Amino acid sequence: MPARRPPALLLAVLALAFALASVAGRAQTAGSAEIRARRDGAAEVSWRAPTVATEPFALRLLAVNDLHGQLEPHATVGGNGASRRIGGAAVLAAYLAQERALAKGRTLTLIAGDSIGASALVSGLLHDEPTMAVLDELADGDCPRLGRDWPARPALVATRCHTLSTVGNHEFDRGPAELERLLYGGRHPDGTGLERDWRGTRVPFLAANVAHRDGRPFLPAAAVVDFEGVHIGVVGAVTADTPGLVAADRLGDLAFSAEVGPVNAAVAALRAAGVRTVVLLIHEGLESPATPQPTPVYPDELHGGLAAVLRGLDGGVDVVVAGHTHKANNLLVPLKDGTLALVAQARSYGTAYSAIDLVLDRATGAVVEKSARILTTWGDEGPGLAPARRVARIVERAARATAAVKDRPVASAAAPIRRGEASDPESALGDLVADAERAVTGAEVAIVNAGGLRNDIEAGPVSHGALYDVLPFGNVLVRVSLTGAELLELLEEQWSGAHAAAPRFLRVSGLRYVYDPSQPRGRQVVAVEDAAGEPLDPARRYRVVVNDFLLHGGDHYSALAAARDATPLMTDLEALEAWAARARAPLQAHADGRARPFDARPAVIER
Repeated sequence: MPARRPPALLLAVLALAFALASVAGRAQTAGSAEIRARRDGAAEVSWRAPTVATEPFALRLLAVNDLHGQLEPHATVGGNGASRRIGGAAVLAAYLAQERALAKGRTLTLIAGDSIGASALVSGLLHDEPTMAVLDELADGDCPRLGRDWPARPALVATRCHTLSTVGNHEFDRGPAELERLLYGGRHPDGTGLERDWRGTRVPFLAANVAHRDGRPFLPAAAVVDFEGVHIGVVGAVTADTPGLVAADRLGDLAFSAEVGPVNAAVAALRAAGVRTVVLLIHEGLESPATPQPTPVYPDELHGGLAAVLRGLDGGVDVVVAGHTHKANNLLVPLKDGTLALVAQARSYGTAYSAIDLVLDRATGAVVEKSARILTTWGDEGPGLAPARRVARIVERAARATAAVKDRPVASAAAPIRRGEASDPESALGDLVADAERAVTGAEVAIVNAGGLRNDIEAGPVSHGALYDVLPFGNVLVRVSLTGAELLELLEEQWSGAHAAAPRFLRVSGLRYVYDPSQPRGRQVVAVEDAAGEPLDPARRYRVVVNDFLLHGGDHYSALAAARDATPLMTDLEALEAWAARARAPLQAHADGRARPFDARPAVIER
């Protein structure tokens, strides 16, 4: 069923509203901001204008991000060592349902991307159709299925659906054609999925900075949502770094532009149409500072990809719903025009959501009050005690369909094997996966990107599902030929280009090296040897195994473009499972110093 056409008179009505709103000016340049504790224990960041609304209209925004197909509950250990259930799609849906009931229908649910991709097996094995079905259950308001004409609409669309999403970089992991199938319907080529013929989604998706190479928009840039005559504008955007986070050969003809220009243009279009309340729904986020913050934080004090976006916004954005970094953000940030944007992000995996309260002046459409808090979706209290039934049935059905594969025993682990952070020079899990890939493929060197390791291995029995959670992307291992000089250039890239400000270390097997970040760019690896303990020979060719993501420039490693004799082999998951299955003893690994910082002057490499 195609999406319904927007009301013909809506934009004319919005233009009239803009004329009435002109008296509001820049009310947010003044006002007061504060942080306070609520009875539910959540810290609330709030702002209030110096003026009072003559006709107040209250609206609650409910925001989630980075679900990644994590449909089943998790267990988390508190400070007292006790385990508690947290998250899960049915529990998250129950919390959102309670919020909607309390707000008496005046809610707008916003999803900041990465709902799918790098997904848990219960969703990923069924091509993420279970997660898309869950999003449909979260849909609120008048939400017909999108239909193939959704992306062909103008940049600014009108909708009565009270649930909207933007795309994240992981929505593109399997290419734009597969994403369009999930959005608009169609059967997966291998004939499997949650449904025999997937019908498409009811949740409108937005993306201002994604287009085809010929200029056609991939999705609408923004939407106007009608609440009893009050109009809310929502602009969607995804990190411009998507081409560095998805294998280049999977992006087809799509181009991802820097976020600021398209977002400012979409905000200007909304303002010109009379929309006075604007939300930026963006799959980009902050790394720091820790939040909530008691006073406004200026963009030059922020760290993370969203900081640059906030520095470039002209203004006119009341709320920024963020994602991507899996952090908890709740703070006020001044924009160029002096107004304060409320920025919120609710961690990841459905373990939390943002509750953002707005008070608008119905006469002008301007926001006069706004506040936000990040709430945890505990499964053992409140709404978590009564998970949403329809969502629970979707999850149960997907779990039954995948149980045999997920529970297949493979090996055991003597102790937890942790993946660490990408900023760690080495990790136990990274060493294990790289060693497994080198052993199974017969390569001399294996290179693994840290971001490709998505979960730890816990002590005890290790199932196929546990290994799938470590490597959920389905990346294909490719054996290539690289000279020692080219391998050295690859290692040096860990501190150059896109990694200069924040290194993202590779996981290696068959190499041991010492690095000194204080040395000039391009000369920071000060010693390196092969598996036999011999210095790396710059002229010799080595058999190297990498995944296709890295080979095609993923994570901004360009040195692999020099690789020769590429031979595709198997998926990284297949290699890890084959290696683990033939292990005679329980799996164990620890960081063994194969990548270590300089602590004593080693022999200098001859370049």
